[in-house]
Amino acid sequence: MTSSSMSRRNFLRLSAGVTTTALAAACVPATAPAGGTGGAAATAPIELSFDMYNFEPWLKALDEMFKIYMKDHADVKVKLESAPDTEFWSRQEARLAAGTPPDLSIGDPQYFGRYAHKGYYLDLAPFVEKDKVALDQWFESNLSDCRYDKSTGIVGQGALFGMPATYVGTVLYYNKDLFDAAKLPYPDDTWDRNKLLEAAQALTVDSQGNNAKAAGFNPEDIAQWGITMINRDGISTTVWNNGGELINKEQTECKMTEPATVEMFDWLASLLNTHHVHPTPAQLQGVPNPFQVAKVAMSIDGSWNLDYYNANLKFKWDIAPIAKGTVGLDRITYAGTNTVHAFKQSAHVDAAWALLQFLVGPTGMQYFAKTGTPCLKETANSDVYLAGAPEHRKVVVDLGKYARNYYPGLKSDQWKQIYNAEIEALWLNKDTAQAVMQKICDKITPILQTPIDQL
Repeated sequence: MTSSSMSRRNFLRLSAGVTTTALAAACVPATAPAGGTGGAAATAPIELSFDMYNFEPWLKALDEMFKIYMKDHADVKVKLESAPDTEFWSRQEARLAAGTPPDLSIGDPQYFGRYAHKGYYLDLAPFVEKDKVALDQWFESNLSDCRYDKSTGIVGQGALFGMPATYVGTVLYYNKDLFDAAKLPYPDDTWDRNKLLEAAQALTVDSQGNNAKAAGFNPEDIAQWGITMINRDGISTTVWNNGGELINKEQTECKMTEPATVEMFDWLASLLNTHHVHPTPAQLQGVPNPFQVAKVAMSIDGSWNLDYYNANLKFKWDIAPIAKGTVGLDRITYAGTNTVHAFKQSAHVDAAWALLQFLVGPTGMQYFAKTGTPCLKETANSDVYLAGAPEHRKVVVDLGKYARNYYPGLKSDQWKQIYNAEIEALWLNKDTAQAVMQKICDKITPILQTPIDQL
């Protein structure tokens, strides 16, 4: 769901795919009033459309929710529209620009700021006030992902342009079988990155069984790595937990050349090129998900893998919070929200708002709980979501208390494209962290310093 990109496709994103199939929503017709030929004509139902890309878990959940909603609201007919992800956003933007939007849609952090800035989304504040909706029922960090300030171009503050459905966050996955074989204790919330590195060294072994700490270890013949974590969220959370930033909170200044940030990029690069506990881009070729096939013992990755791993992993596994930094700060992790929006140009904004409330309320969230962590506190902390593997599933719910998003804002698309392209040189050991960070800052500073009204 919420995006996370990796170098060479496999390197900076180690998540498994799902089959995508479009489903058609069942339609329940309005019931005509009883009576003879002199009776009043039946009122045609209000027709609402919900736009969704081809992501099977959401398509299935929405289909089931719409059936329930239409059963209880015979005056409403909901149509689920879908398209492949590669076509979805360009198609939707074309519809919005033409003034023919759907009534509701899934949102995405990559597009939310731009859509809100252009005035496509319906401002929900008047509707929330009118219906006296208690917003504290949803996790505040997820509600923040639905807010946008047009004066600054920053997501997380300002008007409410949507509601949160589910969220994903960054956790530490670990293979219990490999830990047991190495006679190592499982990760827990006391771990810092020094303990993480020590475990990764003990769990990285060559074909002769020597681990990365052994004198005879052969880094050219590795059979199993200790960790994969060099992805978008693994990088950013490592930097945050050491007191560093990529850009400032106002999103006007590059901070990547600051000592705390450079230190962490040096440390991350050392996992590949010095300690050899993390596979390189070349070593990941042909291995779409090394954790899934037990080629790595630990993986810092997104909670979107939970249900897929439950269905597909053949070994014992669990999750833990990501490791803290070593500078005494409270733990920080990433969380991003799958949001739901009504469009301002909808011909039926009141009906769209009513359906939106249903989707993110207790009934709808029972179905969203099958696709990710529910943003509604009541559902997230119930057996609807917590029942089942892994043992420490509540780690995913609790991370909402100490998580933040990945620099959301109107300028994000532009500077992150440059950052993602240039950072490759570090992982390929072509340049130093200081040099790579300086090059990135030089390139993205003009973007960050461009006034919002000139974008």
